[in-house]
Amino acid sequence: MPAPPEPASATTGRDCRQRPSWAALAWGAFAACLLVAPAAAQGYPERTVRIIVPTAPGGSIDTTARVVALRLAEIWGKPVVIDNRPGAAMIIGAEAAARSAADGYTLLVAHDGTMAMNPVVYPNLAYHSQRDFEPLALIASIPEVVLVHEQVAARSIAELMALARAKPGTLNHASGGTATLLALELFKAMAGVDITSVPFRGGAPAVTATIAGETQMIIADLATANPGLQSGRLRTLAVTTRTRVPRLPDIPTVHEAGLPGYDVATWTGAFAPSGTPKAVVERIEAGIRKALGAAKVRAKLEALSMEVRAGSREEMRTPLAGDMAKWGRLVADRNIRIAQ
Repeated sequence: MPAPPEPASATTGRDCRQRPSWAALAWGAFAACLLVAPAAAQGYPERTVRIIVPTAPGGSIDTTARVVALRLAEIWGKPVVIDNRPGAAMIIGAEAAARSAADGYTLLVAHDGTMAMNPVVYPNLAYHSQRDFEPLALIASIPEVVLVHEQVAARSIAELMALARAKPGTLNHASGGTATLLALELFKAMAGVDITSVPFRGGAPAVTATIAGETQMIIADLATANPGLQSGRLRTLAVTTRTRVPRLPDIPTVHEAGLPGYDVATWTGAFAPSGTPKAVVERIEAGIRKALGAAKVRAKLEALSMEVRAGSREEMRTPLAGDMAKWGRLVADRNIRIAQ
């Protein structure tokens, strides 16, 4: 009499040879992913790459992104387009980038206002710079300048502080985002003055408003402030870095003009949504650093008084963390909160 058949759930030697276990299937899938990711990176990009800029056209972030994008398109042989998403102190653009597919085809070019200041000013921010983004490269840094309208009776930082102390709250400042706002707040804290902040939808509109006399002063980075410097309507009182700027050798620093220790500079970096494959991140990083190594790219950025940094994604992490701590202390000390 033949032996009864084995239960269907039993595992036999023959079954083990014919049917791989779940563990084997899982390891096989994992190994396949390890092979596919580098292969996909080798072909990257296979289509148009979009760079989100969280400001209106014309500011320093937009200018930087466009110069780099043009060279990246030449390097990669694929279109690299700029997608301006201004508004809400650069939050709209940053949120859109954070929610994008982590495949390397949507990137973000932003500065310290977006990435190091917004997270410490807005308590309910929908994105976190260190959690939701992968740094790609540190692109450039740029000094800021203190500009006043020609009708303001101040020709130096000392006179500006004296005017603000004599008439508390009367002077107003065009704030084009968190970066200009916190530069002002640091100035107010160190000088012991009261100056009213007037918000605008980006640095470029804020400069335009100051040129028109709608506002009386602005602290803005040199690239964004360039129309103001050329307008003849604004007076340049000082630069915000500890050392003078070669482009403006006769303009003193805030530090030497009456407010010792004041030191502010803006940096710009590139980021990808968190979860972007490492191989793709490395390819993008290499492309950006190659673009920044091109003489024509450096010349265009340096003409705007930017210092090209061409830093790696790891080098981008250092100023991001350091500035979040620096501005976080100011925000806590001044109890600065902005409702969204």
